Amino acid sequence: MVHIKRVDIFGFKSFGFKNTTVNFEPGLVSISGPNGSGKSNILDAIMFAMGENRPKTMRAPNLRSLIHDIEGNRHGPKITRVKILFDNSDRKIPVNSDNVTVTREMTDHGESTYYLDSKKINRSRIIDLFDIANAGLNQLNAVQQGTVTRISEMNNEEKRKTIEDLIGLSFFDEKKVESEKQLIAADQRLEVAMATMGEVKKQIDELEIERNLKLRHKMVERELQRFKAIDAASKLKVVKSEKLLKEQNLASNSSMSTEHGKTRSILEAEIGQIESEKSAFSKKLNDYNKSKSTIDRELSTEQQKYGTAEGKLKTSKKRIVQITGRLPEITTELEKMNENQGKVDLELEEVKKFVKKIEKQKKVVDKKIENLDSELTTVLDHQSEVSAKKNEIDIKIQNLKNKLHDARVSKSEAESQQKIIQNKINDNIAKNKISVEELLSLEQLSHKLATISSTRQSTSSEIKSKISNFSSQKTKIANDIAELELILQKSSIAANRYNEKIKLVKSVMHEDYTISQLKDDSKKLGIEGFVYEILSWDKQHERAALAVGSDWVKAVVVPDFETLVSLAQVARDRKLPKLKIIPLNTIPEFHMKMPKTSGLLGILSDYVQCDRKYIPIAKFLFGNVILTKTRYDAHELSKVGYNAVSINGEFFESKSSAVVVDINSKITKLTKIISQSSSVDGLFKTINLLSNHIQKKKSNLRKIDQIHHDSLERLQLAETEFGNASYSNSNLKSQINSARKLGNKFSQRILELKKQKENFSPKIIHFSSTVESLEQRIKLVNQNYSNNEQNSIANQLKLLNDKKSLLNSDHSKIMKELSEEQAKISVVEDRKRLRKNELLSEKSSISKEKIELESTIITFQADMGVSEQVLVKLRGKEQELISTSDTSVSQLSAYDE
Repeated sequence: MVHIKRVDIFGFKSFGFKNTTVNFEPGLVSISGPNGSGKSNILDAIMFAMGENRPKTMRAPNLRSLIHDIEGNRHGPKITRVKILFDNSDRKIPVNSDNVTVTREMTDHGESTYYLDSKKINRSRIIDLFDIANAGLNQLNAVQQGTVTRISEMNNEEKRKTIEDLIGLSFFDEKKVESEKQLIAADQRLEVAMATMGEVKKQIDELEIERNLKLRHKMVERELQRFKAIDAASKLKVVKSEKLLKEQNLASNSSMSTEHGKTRSILEAEIGQIESEKSAFSKKLNDYNKSKSTIDRELSTEQQKYGTAEGKLKTSKKRIVQITGRLPEITTELEKMNENQGKVDLELEEVKKFVKKIEKQKKVVDKKIENLDSELTTVLDHQSEVSAKKNEIDIKIQNLKNKLHDARVSKSEAESQQKIIQNKINDNIAKNKISVEELLSLEQLSHKLATISSTRQSTSSEIKSKISNFSSQKTKIANDIAELELILQKSSIAANRYNEKIKLVKSVMHEDYTISQLKDDSKKLGIEGFVYEILSWDKQHERAALAVGSDWVKAVVVPDFETLVSLAQVARDRKLPKLKIIPLNTIPEFHMKMPKTSGLLGILSDYVQCDRKYIPIAKFLFGNVILTKTRYDAHELSKVGYNAVSINGEFFESKSSAVVVDINSKITKLTKIISQSSSVDGLFKTINLLSNHIQKKKSNLRKIDQIHHDSLERLQLAETEFGNASYSNSNLKSQINSARKLGNKFSQRILELKKQKENFSPKIIHFSSTVESLEQRIKLVNQNYSNNEQNSIANQLKLLNDKKSLLNSDHSKIMKELSEEQAKISVVEDRKRLRKNELLSEKSSISKEKIELESTIITFQADMGVSEQVLVKLRGKEQELISTSDTSVSQLSAYDE
């Protein structure tokens, strides 16, 4: 049984800032002292070190007040530290050590640190270790001060409540009340959430529409990127092919450049030698070139002067030749003009005489025209008298003609109205025919739209049923996922918690781990069983048996030594930490003689029950141990040389001062926990499979979501098409009704127009009869009136007008000839005067220019003579320079070649 051996207290409550050690012995321990000396604070310190965090349990207002003199003026850190040393010889605490140390430190900020054997550990791990050892901080293990006194003074109801508190029922009641409160709060939050569900659902629908649009946009964008990628890939192929060709050209060019580089280096060496030789000659040549350039410059300037003088001289001579040729031409032309002056004057006189003659003819024609005008006035006066008489008759005829015209107009209007009505009838018939055709086409379209709307309605109903199925599947899968995730969460938490315990047990309980690994394959490995399964004993002998056989109680029993060897090899192969094996056939027979002393109960093996074939095991483990009544008897036998154990579990080996005491140890059931580790591994595999199944469900849910979304889009499209078709069908029906009404209007209008046409027929007959009567009356009036006198006057007027027109034409011809002759006279005089002035001005300007040119020729001839002398001198110098430098130039040209 786990018990406390030592408690070290530092800075806890009444214990000051120095280390206080309290030692404990096994069994019942009593601590006595005056009130306020700190007896209860020792128990509080033990509970504090074991992980108690409720200040009320440790009789403090808060955890910070557990530190000694927390409000004092102590220099240095204010901390409290409690260290407990536990006896773990029976391995109740699953740590592979006989002594286990648990330490807790807390600062003045209330932060706690836990240590297990000087290694940091968290609080939950400490509590789990104590729970495994059945030494946790429950009310059975830690009874507070005054609890026993209060229980003795309580009534039955209070005792029942206290017992419930001790066994932990009140804790569960408190948890129940707290859970009910949380459930009520959760129901209230659920009502609030359900109230806001409608608004959230609307927002979700809007967001889903936006999400669908965004997904469509992303899909289009992905397609666009894909097409861009395809385009880029094609371009990349072209670029790669071009790059390959260019790399090949680069390789060939680089090889050629290397060859050219070699030849270039050889040529550069030769060029260097030639350049050094050439530089010597080039110096000489530079001097020659400088002197020659000066001579060439002077030669070019002089030649330029000579050339300009020569060119100007030639141009001046040519111009003098032209002037000398032109002057005699001008003089001859002036002489001819003077010679022809008499002829021109004669021609002008003749033209002037002809003009006078034409003017006389004009006067004669004017007199004839005046006589004709007087005759015309007399005839016109007589015609006015005759026309006055005629006007009276004409007024009568005009009135008749007006009536005739009105009758004809009214007749033509009636006929035109009749034709218009007929055209309207024809138009209305044609329009009626067109409307009938349109009505037929609209009825056909309406029938088609009705079929389309019915098909769209059926497809939308099918899509709605699919959507409902998908939504039910979606909700079912979502519920399944939620349930599976809840199961997965709970199983993961449980598996992780159980796995932590298993890991903890595996790390410290080596024998139990080995037993758990071998137990499943015990038949295959030839294991008969384990000692704690094969042997049994009474409750009163349990302490003695466990005190003696604690080391061998978890040993493996095999039939022979060969099985032992094979089992040991299996343990090595599986890397099992610790294993004890007992072969049955190798256990020697052992018989012990009982000493003749008082207080003996017998050999311990006699109090162990087992099958007959396993009696050697009982003899091997317990056959050399004598069972005594008291500790004193056992101790006396050990001094004599016997192994002895008291009935209370105090084991004394022969001639040894040590004692093994079993107070309340038990065979642990950790092997079952460890054997379940494979089940935990299987649980982890199941959890992984379950998570994979959940992922598949989620992927199916996403697929169903996508199908649901596509179906919604199809439904929306079908409904829009159905709406468009129904809307178009309603429009067509209204159009059909309007077309039918229009056809009825057309038929009514045709009937009305036919009646109007029939009404116009008698009117046309009446107007035609009036026209005929008026025509006959006009004819009679014209016959009664004579037109002979008026015709003779008209003939006279015609003759006179004809004569006058002839005279006017003669007059216009005469005037035309007169103007032409006068124009000729003025043109001849102007041309003669202008030409003479031009020739005289040209002659004076040419003579002046000739004098100037003769003076310039003399100056240019003098300049040419001077330039010719300078050129002769410069050419002589040039010849001397060329004769001295012929050899250098030829050698330098050879180097250049």
